[in-house]
Amino acid sequence: MAGYGLTVCLPGEARDRLEDAVADAMEPFRIEGDRPYSDDLWIWDHWRITGGADGCGYRVRPGHEGDARLVHDQPLWDGTRGSSRPGWCAGGPRGLLVVGEDRERAVRLAGVVWDGWRELLREHPPGRPWREYEPVRSAGLGTHAYTERYRAAHAVYLAQTPAAAFRQWADGLSLDPADEKFRFALFGTSDPRRWIGERDRGEFVAREAERATGPCNLLTVEGWWWEEGHRPVHGACDDPATCPHTPPAAPGPAGTAAHLAGLPDDTLLVYVRCHV
Repeated sequence: MAGYGLTVCLPGEARDRLEDAVADAMEPFRIEGDRPYSDDLWIWDHWRITGGADGCGYRVRPGHEGDARLVHDQPLWDGTRGSSRPGWCAGGPRGLLVVGEDRERAVRLAGVVWDGWRELLREHPPGRPWREYEPVRSAGLGTHAYTERYRAAHAVYLAQTPAAAFRQWADGLSLDPADEKFRFALFGTSDPRRWIGERDRGEFVAREAERATGPCNLLTVEGWWWEEGHRPVHGACDDPATCPHTPPAAPGPAGTAAHLAGLPDDTLLVYVRCHV
């Protein structure tokens, strides 16, 4: 069991009964709920609306920070309620929230990383793979001695021309101030040969953009539990294998964040933290 972040999408008219509407939407996926057992449908055992106090929810669009339609954290078990960080909330109408912009930035920057590495490979030899440097653990070689040998071999491996050239290029790259928060996550690798070079552009951009911004897991207005990177599961159907309904789709590296960005402005987005 672990913590799990999820955005619950609701129609705008649910605002007057928000917590009940979230509970109704979540109910089909409750562990030990009133339906046949299914690994796909029994997902959570408790949840809470949160994200404003810890900055895991949504940023508010400038000029709307005081809007009464914004959603803030539910109280904790002891009745205390954390105040939302300035400019943050647990949700509200989509039109008041910053949705999808970080993912779009991360997608663009991940493409810059992949393209930059490929350009460097046109100017420098590709270097030898790590398996040619990795020391063999021989019988009788102690842990400390092997660790020292491993570190020395790894340093030689990383000193190869393309990796060193990449680090120099990445360190000197000028980014827009709004992109700087992604510098370490997307440009900070010491081993671009393995981190970048072993994946094609589409796979690299999609995976690294998700890693840099965090997964965007959804419960759609239509009742689909949609974990990024996985096939959505429909809460209206007991067996996903026989569900006759067409699941939502958001192709491309922007993932489920693209679905959120395309919703009507009055759609309510509510961030919940589940125990799954």
